[in-house]
Amino acid sequence: MKFSRMTAAVCLSSALVLAACTGADEPANPGGTSADGASATTAGDGDAASATADGEAVTATADDASSTTEMTTDEASAALSVDAAESVAATVLEARYESFKGDGEDVRDAQRQAFMGSARTAAEAADQLESVFGAPEEAEAESAPEPNVLAISREDGELPQFILVQTVPEDEVPVLHLLESRTGEEKDFRIIWEARMLPGTEVPTFDRRSVGSPVLREGKGDLLASPRETLKELAAYISWPQPDDIPDYRTHGYSPAVRKAAEQQAAAVADQATLREKNWLVSDDTKTLLFEDGSAFVIGTLLRDTTFTVNANSVLTPPETFVTLADDDEITDEAVLRTMVFVGMRVPAEGVEFKPEMIAAREQLVEAWGD
Repeated sequence: MKFSRMTAAVCLSSALVLAACTGADEPANPGGTSADGASATTAGDGDAASATADGEAVTATADDASSTTEMTTDEASAALSVDAAESVAATVLEARYESFKGDGEDVRDAQRQAFMGSARTAAEAADQLESVFGAPEEAEAESAPEPNVLAISREDGELPQFILVQTVPEDEVPVLHLLESRTGEEKDFRIIWEARMLPGTEVPTFDRRSVGSPVLREGKGDLLASPRETLKELAAYISWPQPDDIPDYRTHGYSPAVRKAAEQQAAAVADQATLREKNWLVSDDTKTLLFEDGSAFVIGTLLRDTTFTVNANSVLTPPETFVTLADDDEITDEAVLRTMVFVGMRVPAEGVEFKPEMIAAREQLVEAWGD
């Protein structure tokens, strides 16, 4: 179809559907699980918890039922008891469930009780885009998914404190949630990050929940690379066009899916505009919990700007998502869609050699603007 001034109607796509990331950019992980069987397990003796993608119930031992924190010989202990962590997780996940229900102020109140930081920004954007995409699948569930506490941050006299939780919703793709309390008070825990596990991944073993998992608060410790630098390299890796110098990471199909989506979008607008994607790290969102073997679970948020630069004498007509966020229905110069990318990676430590790998990822379109 031809328009005056070479006007073209194009669709500016938003977030990827990660469930479609079935391609592989690296060999299969022999220690992992299949796409429909991703799992996570915490350490075994005394206070184990486990959950699998088929929705098995959380398991707990008698030690979990005690509200007293078990002390080890070196007096290491979690920042809060297992019982307290499970209670906090249940409360926050219930508020999260309620945030998908209803309208107006009730939803906003539930969002405030469930999320903060980048996770809240993403939740609010998803709510705003509900008029385009409809209600999320979580809104159809009869109840909140049962939380499985995988790790509790170890008491080290520092703030914030963390709880890592796994849920398995009705579609049986496990979701990881990081809860944070900046004050150390149980009432102040909120979700600051959450993402679905990628096909073929698993979460390695953490220290016992009553002992707590060490938090790497600065530097790189015994890791082979600093958490922030690892995430910055990932950000460059999934930019488009892709740089020549890329890290040797395993992304379980995520990076190829991102590149393919960018290539398809660029091809769709090639006669009217050029496309580029750049990702960068939200440094304050980087959090690191250590596994039992000394390797690390590095959690962070990237911002991705997908920029369409319109050719002379051309016009882009954006879809409803862009119009909803930017309140603009015609682009003659430049259009930018900003997506939050929540990622979780395993990073090796000295004596624990493997390629850094992505474990979980989620994308949410949060902002758009244009001229």
